[in-house]
Amino acid sequence: MIALHEEHGEVVASWTRLGYRAESVVCFDRHLDLKPLTRAAAARLTRPGGDRTVEDENRKLPIREVEGSYGLDDFYAAGATLGLVSGLTWVRATREADSPAARRRLLAALSVIAAEPDVLDTTRFDGRGALYTRVCGLDLAIHTPDTFGATPQDPAARVDLDLDWFADVRTGQDHRPDELLGLLDRHGLRGNVDSMTYSVRSGFLPEARRDLAPLLAGELARGLRQRERDALPLPQATFTALRGAADPVPPERYESELAPLGPVGTALLGLLHLHTAGDADRAARCWHEAARAGCRSSWLAYGIGLSHYGRRAFTEAGEWFRRATGERTDTIEVKSAFLAALCTLRNGAYEEAHRALLDFARHYPLHADAARLAAGLGDRLGIERQPWLTRRIDAHEQLIGNGAAA
Repeated sequence: MIALHEEHGEVVASWTRLGYRAESVVCFDRHLDLKPLTRAAAARLTRPGGDRTVEDENRKLPIREVEGSYGLDDFYAAGATLGLVSGLTWVRATREADSPAARRRLLAALSVIAAEPDVLDTTRFDGRGALYTRVCGLDLAIHTPDTFGATPQDPAARVDLDLDWFADVRTGQDHRPDELLGLLDRHGLRGNVDSMTYSVRSGFLPEARRDLAPLLAGELARGLRQRERDALPLPQATFTALRGAADPVPPERYESELAPLGPVGTALLGLLHLHTAGDADRAARCWHEAARAGCRSSWLAYGIGLSHYGRRAFTEAGEWFRRATGERTDTIEVKSAFLAALCTLRNGAYEEAHRALLDFARHYPLHADAARLAAGLGDRLGIERQPWLTRRIDAHEQLIGNGAAA
């Protein structure tokens, strides 16, 4: 039986039921669900308390501030922490050809994930443009369908399908079921499909494409089993508005569906003020109200920071980005830390900005822009460049510069 899920984070419980032990997983997905866990989340998973199970630790809403240790954006890190998964091969929903620009974009997407200081020593692109590295305790390979099809794969790998790989709410259908089946057959993986996820509830797959699950199961000659999940009601109208999938209405119209969520609902209301009305002041009031109740929303603080940054109010923007930084585990928190350093630079505090950029580059070795900015600013200030920074910049250039011609 193939385990069927509403949201992708639910797959961790299925891995446990299936007896996974340091498995290599091939995942077809539109998104790389590989954010690091917080220290507290990792501790809770490895030392569970009371009657809580691994399944109980799955967040019931796709929002980082909701109770739980992992969710739909960091469950692969949870799998590594629990010893269930050791390697991830991500097959992207793209037909992008290899080029220096494509490599730069892919590295930039990974650059906000915390990694070991020596990660660049083992990060490489192959001749077709597939990327290999190690983050979040996993050996990671990133492929397009073409590079996946052309590269030998582990015949024992398990296969995980997020159905949004086939059809996106914005772009329509990108890949066909027969294309997937052909790729699996090429590597003898058709019988290794363990799990599928709809991702409808979180807004990534159109509701009308739920038919993909029974269609694929039929082609694979397998049954489906979906376990009911004790999920909170999703504030559907709110998420539809935040995705820009509906004409905006006054944010107050959403209050009734957000009220049951407490301070998380207050933070979401702030996002609505920001995204539907461009009202950063109302959004800020919501953030402070939610924070007083225990929810310091990085998502909302980041959005407010971007609003101020866009109008070149760098002092205010920097304050909000620093509020959004947190532990620098969520990718929004990492982006906020980098943008806070840029605000310091824009305000003319060059030595302080250099220290911030240097610290950021040291902790995020895949982030090429931070390394280049730190080096360039230090050179202008007459600060001797540290050897590790030069090596870092050279490694980035070698990775990106060897791509196929754009």
